[in-house]
Amino acid sequence: MDKIVSYHQQYFRRNPEVLSEVPGVCTLMGAFSDFCKGFCLTGTGVLALRLSISRREDNVVKLFDATRNEKKQFQLAALKYRKEDRWVNYIKGVFSFLVSEGHRIPCGLDITLKGALLFCDSLTISSALSIGILIALDRMFSFGLDRNAIIRIAYQATNQFSHVHCRLRDLITMLYAEEGKVLYFDMQSMDYSLIEYPFGDNSCGLPYGIIVDPQVPPQVLRSEIEEKRQDAHDCCVNLSSHITDGYALRDCPIHELKSHIISGITEHERRTCEYVITESAKVKKGCLSLKRADARGFGRALRDIYMGMRDVFEISCPEVDWLIKRSGECPDIFGGSLVSNGASGSIYLILTKEGETSYTGFLSDYERIFGFKATTRVFRPGGPAKVSSLELEENEDTACK
Repeated sequence: MDKIVSYHQQYFRRNPEVLSEVPGVCTLMGAFSDFCKGFCLTGTGVLALRLSISRREDNVVKLFDATRNEKKQFQLAALKYRKEDRWVNYIKGVFSFLVSEGHRIPCGLDITLKGALLFCDSLTISSALSIGILIALDRMFSFGLDRNAIIRIAYQATNQFSHVHCRLRDLITMLYAEEGKVLYFDMQSMDYSLIEYPFGDNSCGLPYGIIVDPQVPPQVLRSEIEEKRQDAHDCCVNLSSHITDGYALRDCPIHELKSHIISGITEHERRTCEYVITESAKVKKGCLSLKRADARGFGRALRDIYMGMRDVFEISCPEVDWLIKRSGECPDIFGGSLVSNGASGSIYLILTKEGETSYTGFLSDYERIFGFKATTRVFRPGGPAKVSSLELEENEDTACK
């Protein structure tokens, strides 16, 4: 946190009073199965967003994005959505809902932002900013919000004020994650359970997981994935309206889709819904393998999800295809898939130390062929968002008048 304190001091000429840190969410399996209210597996990763806040003597909120060197501001008395404000709307939305629920914000604020999540997609940025601002303001002004209230306000502010359909499971993961555990969601009931993650240690000879970042430009996959998400939502809504047997969409028999027993849907809708429902079923199998610490079974579920994503759902790019194909050539790599973590093209692999050594040998070829230098890091689920206060000397610069 030292760097963000330094940035805050340099830009605002005063010390921050409260710091918050929000981890990014990595959806290991089930990134699209929310459209059939299926199952998914999430955890927090190393990418994060950090915020620092101090009080001002006026009614202005000034924002400094130290990662992208952007400077913004707005008046607390004018909390209106403006398209040109982009990410600032996520913060204004939080303030607006807090005020509407009777929480008084007595003065303006200086806010510094920093972190890799600021380069991620709108779903990630909106969720992380909303949670980060809420836990910081709750600490600063003693609102007395519990985690469920924070999730509710973040969800409402993001969806209703900023018109970004954030995922409730992401907000829950950000606040309820535990070190070394993943969250297994049933999105029909929104219940979840915490499961020990057995693949997190690369020092004892057991299988573990890594994240491979192909370093492709964000626009390569981001716009395509956003379009696919909306398309999958629309396809699943239409299929639901044609199911007459009373079962939930996630339980729709795949053979009925493949054999065209269900009428009223197009071939495109059939294929899209087939992937979404199949992905959800694969998550259930993957979760069973996870509980048994079965690296081969878990890796096989990952690979099956990716094959469906590539061949049925038609989301991929040459760089990702090449990297995953190479993983299949290493006997000590059990499987992998494209995962959702806010960045574009991140790959998650389950392997042994020997498998990573073999795989690393392909990365120089990847750089030579595609011109991007891929990076790898061990994946181990992290903890939740956190907030802390700084002990400061009382003076007129930091006190709210």
